[in-house]
Amino acid sequence: MGFQQQVARPISEYLLVPPDVAAIATRYQAFREIEAEHLALMARYNLALEWTPEIRQVVFNAGDHIRQARAARAAFRQHVSEFVLALRRAREPLSSVLQRTRSLLQMLETQGALRRDDGWLEAEVLEWAIEEYENAA
Repeated sequence: MGFQQQVARPISEYLLVPPDVAAIATRYQAFREIEAEHLALMARYNLALEWTPEIRQVVFNAGDHIRQARAARAAFRQHVSEFVLALRRAREPLSSVLQRTRSLLQMLETQGALRRDDGWLEAEVLEWAIEEYENAA
């Protein structure tokens, strides 16, 4: 259900994003940041030449974090997809869908579920929204 509860209401009437969606968004942002840290750590090594036990462990750990981030991304993206598709079925134009998606992300930030990250997460989610909207055509 998640974001779909927000579809029928005007943006000005939003009070809270459902707790399950807030938790999924928080989880995704956390795992996304951990994934980036581990990928940056891996990038320090020349993996074509070096395969010490330490480097093997770094690569193994990064793989775990990449899989966790992928699963968290899929869960959050599913909620975004349901929200966008419900708006699309209601014949909302893409500009309105993007505005409403952005408002939901801002609410998640206001509620403390998301931290500011210079717009990286918002850009990613809005890209998902555009893809979902256009793929539903």
